[in-house]
Amino acid sequence: MPALRLTFALIVLITAAAAGDARAERPAPNGPATADIADAAWERHQELDRTSPFKGLEWRAIGPVVQGGRAIDIEKIPDEPYGFLVAYASGGLWRTVDNGVNFEPLTDELQSMIMGDVAIDPNDGDRIWIGTGEDNASRSSYGGVGVFLSEDGGATWQPKGLRNSDRIGRIVIDPRDSNRLFVGVSGRLYTEGGERGVYRTTDGGATWNLVLSTGDDGWTGIIDLTMDPSNPDVLYAAAWHRERTPWNFVESGAGSGIYKSTDGGDTWNRLSGGFPEGDHVGRIGLAVSASNPRVVYASLDNQEELPEELWDLGGSPLSAKRVKGMTEEEFLAFDAATIEGFIRANDLDTSLDAEGLIDMMQKGELTVKDLLDELSDANDNLFNTDIRGVEVYRSNDGGATWSRTHERPLRDIVYTYGYYFGQIRVDPQDPDRVFIGGVPLVRSEDGGVTWHGVNQRDVHVDYQSGWINPEHPQHMWIGNDGGVDASWDGGKSWVKIDRQPTGQFYTVQYDLEDPYNVYGGLQDNGTLKGSSRSRPAIDTWRVVGGGDGMHVEVDPRDGTLYTGFQFGFYFRNGAEEVRPRDALKEPALRYNWQTPVRLSSHNPDIFYFGANRLYRSMDRGETWTAISDDLTRSEMRGDVPFATITTFSESELHFGRLWVGTDDGHLWLTLDGGANWTDVGGGLPSDRWVSRVVASRVEKDRAYVTLNGYRQDDDTAYLYVTEDAGATWTSLAGGLPAEPLNVVREDPVNADVLYVGSDRGAYVSLDRGKTWNGLPGGLPNVPVHDLQIHPRERELIVGTHGRSVWILDALPIQELSDVKGDALHVFPLENVDYRRGWQSRRSLWFADLEDPPELHIPFWSAEAGTATVTVHDGDKRELRRFELEVEAGVSTAVWDLLLDPTLAGDAEKAKRADEAAADAKKAQGKKDKKKKKDKKKKRAKEDAEAKDSGEKLKVAADQLGARGKSPWAEAIRLGWPLYVTPGDYTVKITVGDAEATTALTVEAPEPRSPRTTPEPKIRGQKDE
Repeated sequence: MPALRLTFALIVLITAAAAGDARAERPAPNGPATADIADAAWERHQELDRTSPFKGLEWRAIGPVVQGGRAIDIEKIPDEPYGFLVAYASGGLWRTVDNGVNFEPLTDELQSMIMGDVAIDPNDGDRIWIGTGEDNASRSSYGGVGVFLSEDGGATWQPKGLRNSDRIGRIVIDPRDSNRLFVGVSGRLYTEGGERGVYRTTDGGATWNLVLSTGDDGWTGIIDLTMDPSNPDVLYAAAWHRERTPWNFVESGAGSGIYKSTDGGDTWNRLSGGFPEGDHVGRIGLAVSASNPRVVYASLDNQEELPEELWDLGGSPLSAKRVKGMTEEEFLAFDAATIEGFIRANDLDTSLDAEGLIDMMQKGELTVKDLLDELSDANDNLFNTDIRGVEVYRSNDGGATWSRTHERPLRDIVYTYGYYFGQIRVDPQDPDRVFIGGVPLVRSEDGGVTWHGVNQRDVHVDYQSGWINPEHPQHMWIGNDGGVDASWDGGKSWVKIDRQPTGQFYTVQYDLEDPYNVYGGLQDNGTLKGSSRSRPAIDTWRVVGGGDGMHVEVDPRDGTLYTGFQFGFYFRNGAEEVRPRDALKEPALRYNWQTPVRLSSHNPDIFYFGANRLYRSMDRGETWTAISDDLTRSEMRGDVPFATITTFSESELHFGRLWVGTDDGHLWLTLDGGANWTDVGGGLPSDRWVSRVVASRVEKDRAYVTLNGYRQDDDTAYLYVTEDAGATWTSLAGGLPAEPLNVVREDPVNADVLYVGSDRGAYVSLDRGKTWNGLPGGLPNVPVHDLQIHPRERELIVGTHGRSVWILDALPIQELSDVKGDALHVFPLENVDYRRGWQSRRSLWFADLEDPPELHIPFWSAEAGTATVTVHDGDKRELRRFELEVEAGVSTAVWDLLLDPTLAGDAEKAKRADEAAADAKKAQGKKDKKKKKDKKKKRAKEDAEAKDSGEKLKVAADQLGARGKSPWAEAIRLGWPLYVTPGDYTVKITVGDAEATTALTVEAPEPRSPRTTPEPKIRGQKDE
């Protein structure tokens, strides 16, 4: 190790990064997607699923559910006393009819399961309208493809137009006419134009008319829309001007404001009368009092800077804002302990201490301005900018005049990201009782004059939606970034209602435990760890990191865990911070929202970290060395960190060979550990976010890269491979749908197998990208942000951004090319762990709560037909037989591990066996009585579990089988379930004239005495 460190120290000293820019003319990327492009992509997606040889493989959901997910709308189902619909941002629409005890998904197979708003027909609870495309404007808020209608409670859906709306703010239905409704369209987030404004249909969505146009500037759309409950011809609409680019977000503009119609949408007037106007007007939320419709509330995200006398200067005498007005002399007047606290609180260079800072400032080597330049980072800027933030305005005359309800600023509610909230609700029976959602939920009982928190410790923050029972206003449901909560006492106490696996994962990782664990970072729900055998109904996941969880690394030697949250804050084992920082007076480092990190596959002591420079630590993050200069080129700067490293990959074949991708579309390669860098992205489209780069495990000059046009509203699938270290690139996206790609992986067992995750699902290629197949098998049409392949268990793990984590058996994918020429093939099976409780007689009263075992048997059939599955023991006796219909391709037979008692003979033989069993029982009773004392001694020496009912069953079966009788008659008579017992078995499958077998081992349970656990084998690996 010392020699290795010295070598790299010398390399870094030899030369700086960036040995020239050898980029060729880069192909121009595509522009914003249209409805035609989206429809063609959807058709291709369905075709790849329909023709896939893997559609018979079944994904299994492993959760988690504990964290909930971003619940953006809640609707009460009419005439269902306990019925609700809950819409999740990217997790689809869910229905409960038992007050949240159980939920069922309604949109898993829809063209878009990205939810913007939901409306239920007040005259028919089975008529559900959804507007796709989330109305939030955050980093992973996806667009949609218009409006859909279900007339059967969500069982089926029909597209109903507005295909270019992209994001829908609100749907309002006229209670007098179910075919007459209004839709507020906020429009595309990253590009101007498209459908924006208020649209009306009078024929149930067959045709739409734009009745309020707000798109003159190309960026303004409708974010909220509400109807006077006493007069459906009166409507209020909130317009919002917002512009987002990869580097900046304009959250407000002169186009923002409130409009009113009194003639059913035919004409509209912009309301002023005291409501703010101008460039600082941001997102607006609306609420009309049901008990007094003349009272209208509006919440406003006001981006105007507060007067300095209203600034929150913080609780420390040396807060950043207090330092802003100081001279060097005033700063140095503070004692060393206070200055030390200032250094640590502001995350300055760890090598700096109070003594050193004081010395530098006294010598004139450091000024207060230099310090202030160091204090601004992306995470701090989310919270510590002094703008007015959320304000509440009230009108008592139907919007003619407005006044702000409160004198002082409402601090610490929406901070600088009020664009993420914008929901306001008024009690249906009390016009003075108002709720607004931000990071906390706050309530006013006096019409907005004073406000109080309505929060509990175990209720998640970031409130996105709410429903108040019109008949019993103390009964409320709220939706936040952590799911759904309900209250029956007006918000004094809350009950968490999360049974849905709707987590928004950014990343997934695994360890090598047996069974292995899955780790992942989630949007606003930290980093979680759970067993790969977990299920949504039995959630084993737990929190191992906070914030917006990001990348996870696990040291394979000892399980040391590296987790982090937004903008590059990473920790070792949750406590020790591991993060490079720029030194004083050096250019500030820029950290991406999803800052990438990686342990070296060559030595897990080596830890890589990507800011705008690539850093390497040789001691697990204790100290850092920059091994590149700034690898970005864009000069664009705004209030979103940009020009950062987004992905990198270390070659497993050659230490020091590293590939690095950036958000401004650059791709770099070093062959010598960072001494020299070459820009190798010349053949790739320019200005597209590099979402993943992966070095091949088998060819040192081969690498795969995906680029993503989400931040340009570009849905093109960008996937490339190089075989010559980046000199040339070849597109592999032919045949893939036009869906932005987030990740590519090379299979660790079969390098010809590639996987990609898109904003609608996962795909696989068996020929290194020449052709592609879908991986349906129950996986919803949800964004896949990350995927991994477990090398031992040979399972594909996907982290979805909306539906938590799913696992698929990858062994048939890895081996299909080798067996595709066979008529039939059964793939190797994982050993089954026998459970003693299987043989216990089922309870009369709790059998439905038990969790029966099952085995999934994947097999390949060249032809469709009836597959017959039989199970044989070591003596070739047939113990179970069942059939299933299969299509050509890979299918999965599911065996419940039960044996068939009728296979030993017909009913007459079974009857004789019963009689023989009775005789045997009498004879055995006499023997037992005679040997009672000896048996007690023997039992004391035997393992306690040897008396297990399964062992008794096996003994009885062997005795009866020796007489040629049914081996299971006694078990049937006693009411025992006939599960397979420990031993070696053969599974045989026949389809037509073709026949194939595979071995199965059911492992005996461990004895109670300690023993050494064998090293887990790679699944399918043959014994030496």
